[in-house]
Amino acid sequence: MSETQRTVAKRATRISLSCTPCRYKHVRCDGQKPACARCVADAKECVYPASRRRGNPKQKPQSNPTPVVYESSLDLLLEQHVSSAASTSSIATNRETELASQSSQLMGLYYDFFHAAHPCTLPLAALKNRLSDPRVQPLLQVICYVGSIFDKSTSSSEIWSQRAYHAISQIRAKSDPDPFDVQALLLYSIAIYWCNEPEKGVALLYETIRIAVTLGMNTRAFAKSYGEGSPVVEESWRRTWWVIYITDAHIAGSTHTYPFRTSGLEMTTDLPCEEDQYEKQDIPFPRSLDDYENREFLGEDEAKFSSYTELIGLTLGIDRALSPGSTEDDQLYKAMAAGSDTSVRGWFSLLSPEKRDLIGPNGSFDEVMFKALFIMHTYAVEIHRPLSALTHSAIESVSRCAPLAPSERLQCNNAQERGLHTLKCTTGINGIDELLNLPSNMSSHTPFIICMIANVTIAHLSACRFLYSGERLARSREKIRLTMGTLKRLSEHWTLGKRTYREIGIIAREILSLSKDAPAVGHANVTLPSTSSHDIPALNVLPDAEFDFCALFDADIPSLSGLNSHVPGFVDQQYNT
Repeated sequence: MSETQRTVAKRATRISLSCTPCRYKHVRCDGQKPACARCVADAKECVYPASRRRGNPKQKPQSNPTPVVYESSLDLLLEQHVSSAASTSSIATNRETELASQSSQLMGLYYDFFHAAHPCTLPLAALKNRLSDPRVQPLLQVICYVGSIFDKSTSSSEIWSQRAYHAISQIRAKSDPDPFDVQALLLYSIAIYWCNEPEKGVALLYETIRIAVTLGMNTRAFAKSYGEGSPVVEESWRRTWWVIYITDAHIAGSTHTYPFRTSGLEMTTDLPCEEDQYEKQDIPFPRSLDDYENREFLGEDEAKFSSYTELIGLTLGIDRALSPGSTEDDQLYKAMAAGSDTSVRGWFSLLSPEKRDLIGPNGSFDEVMFKALFIMHTYAVEIHRPLSALTHSAIESVSRCAPLAPSERLQCNNAQERGLHTLKCTTGINGIDELLNLPSNMSSHTPFIICMIANVTIAHLSACRFLYSGERLARSREKIRLTMGTLKRLSEHWTLGKRTYREIGIIAREILSLSKDAPAVGHANVTLPSTSSHDIPALNVLPDAEFDFCALFDADIPSLSGLNSHVPGFVDQQYNT
């Protein structure tokens, strides 16, 4: 055979076309149409993306080509999110019928597992009355996509991902987006962030904020102007702005970037009502932010505010306390920590008794207050740890959730002061454990607690290494099993949770295998041996999705009680849990 013949034969066997499901799984596709062998075997819809090549120049262009408009780098990021989003392949009528029947189920899953922690869309009953409204169609596609994340039985999750992508693309091409579009952008940004697309999620959230502020959603007048004379629609717009603000705060906390994007922005939007009132569409006259900021002077009946209002209040207080941003100035940092303590303790002391009890008389679980208390304890750990005896290790940089190692300037040499900050950290760690022990559906918690759990667990590992021994250490092992189990449950739905679970496993292997005579960094006149990444053997074994983290704690770990002698002024009972 000649060289030319061999070349032609080789080209004839080359497969250059892959279907969407095979691309998504990164596996070889045989390119057969109408369905490849893998999709036939898996009983999945086989969809081929449109070619991005120029094609035959003699062919006539389509009469109505789909316009592609790139306004910023975010367009390119979203283009990469779903590689087959430009597909023009028609979907069979029976598939459309199947997807239509799925939509009701997926909407139900959205409201069962996601809405309670991010309650801005209309109540389900109210939304169903608008299913034929063209304005809500993009939002409905996003809602179904989020719902599909919780549906393990659906064979068309990629289809819903594509539909949501198309809906977002349509919104971003509009010159006059409306509040329903803002809701769709917001929910989609959260979903893709935790489906392992954090950069794209953040970029889309920032665009959401820009559009919302342009529309005036951060002002009191907006809800009335766009409310169509409906109290429940007005309430939905108010909630949308506050969910944007809270989500911005979550992103700042997850990425350790302060102040928030919305910090310092004037906000006069009235406050949300109680969740059961919203669900029943029985909307009371809204309370103002001024009312809340003066709640300590109100009468007992007047001082009761909704759960979401309390979450907003906590976030505003932390926002103000952390407004100076990152700093290596130890005095400024201590002032920030003290200001945060004052704000948080003042907030908690003014909570009505029923808000401190997350389980209602009828057995209902307050998902919003759960989130608020989770934030309270997490920030206590994060803010006080740099000043405490809970040593930072170089291996912590493996976790994308972990903050940068604190400056040596922040190390506290005063034993009594260091002990106080350590106690505040361990109190926060115990608070997280108490919340996770409450009877609730783990899958319904906001995915933003993934990074909160990760950071608290890392601090807890440090306590196990440098503070605890004996019975306290054994109890802490059980608590870490609980936090890791929660991460594993959340990772069933959120891809970034699976990655975080693996990262914490790597960190635990290193922290718990340090030489037993290594004292904590920050203790006076004590030097910790270098733990640079090239000296860490644990990195040679990357845990997979089935990695049994909890087995790490069944190994014998040297007693760490001697390390407490490096912390004069500590009383062992301080850390007894």
